[in-house]
Amino acid sequence: MKLTNTQATELNKLRALVYGDTGIGKTTSLRTLPADKTTICIGERGAVPLRSEAYPVFQIEQWEDLRIILGYFRTPGKIDDAKTKATVENTKILAFDGLSEISELCMRQIVTVDRKKLVQERTGNRTDKPENIYEEQMGQEDWGLYRTRILNMISAFCHLPIHIIFTCLAGWSKDKQGGETIRSPNLSGKAARECGAYFDLVFHMESTKSGNGNETRVWRTANNGDVLAKDASGVLEALVPPNWMAVFEKILGKKKENG
Repeated sequence: MKLTNTQATELNKLRALVYGDTGIGKTTSLRTLPADKTTICIGERGAVPLRSEAYPVFQIEQWEDLRIILGYFRTPGKIDDAKTKATVENTKILAFDGLSEISELCMRQIVTVDRKKLVQERTGNRTDKPENIYEEQMGQEDWGLYRTRILNMISAFCHLPIHIIFTCLAGWSKDKQGGETIRSPNLSGKAARECGAYFDLVFHMESTKSGNGNETRVWRTANNGDVLAKDASGVLEALVPPNWMAVFEKILGKKKENG
C-alpha cells in the first residue's frame, strides 16, 4: 500500500470499452490512436481496417496468449526478446480488438482443454466419460468458470499502469430479475452487464443522422435505459465522434493524453 493523491499519473489511466454491430467502425476507430505509443492485440480474423497504419500487434490465437501478454506488461524487465521488450516498454495505450473473440477463446479453452483435464480427473485417466460431460457443450459449472475467467482477465488488464481499450460486438442481455432487455456487449450470461464495472468509459457505437440527413457514426456515452453506456469522467456529451485522442484530451487534458 502507498499514499498518493487523485492527481497521480498512475491513477489517471483510462479504461474504455466500445461495442457495436459488426461493420459499424469499432476497429477503424482505433486508427485515431497514435501508432508510436499504441500496441494492438487482435484475434484470428486479423485487422484489415488498420492495414494502412504501422501499429505493433500481438496476435491472440489461444487463451494462454492473454496470460503471456499480461505477464509482459506486468514485468517487462523479464522479457528476453529485445524487440518485444522495447515494444512493451514504449506502449502507453494497449487496445484489444475484440473482446467477443476473446470470449470465444475462453469458452474454447474450457471445452477443449479444461474439460479433458476434468474428464481425466473424474475417470482416473480412463477413456469413458462421466455422465453430463459433453465435448461440445458448456455445462453449468463451465459457465461459472467462464464468467470468473473473462471478468478476471478484464480486471487484470485494467489494473495495468497504461490506458486500456477493448472493442466488442454488441448483443442483447436480459435482466432475470427486472425482465428488461438492453443493448450490451456480446458476452455470455451475467458477464455482458457486469463487465462495464471494470471500465471508466463504456461506449455504444451507432449510426445517427445529421442535420443534412447524412448518416454519421457516434459513440453513445450515457445509459438511456435501452443501451448500456457510461462516462465516469462526467465531461463528455451524450453522443461524441468516434475519436480516441479527442476523448483523451477532453478527459485528461492535452498534456496527459499520452502519459
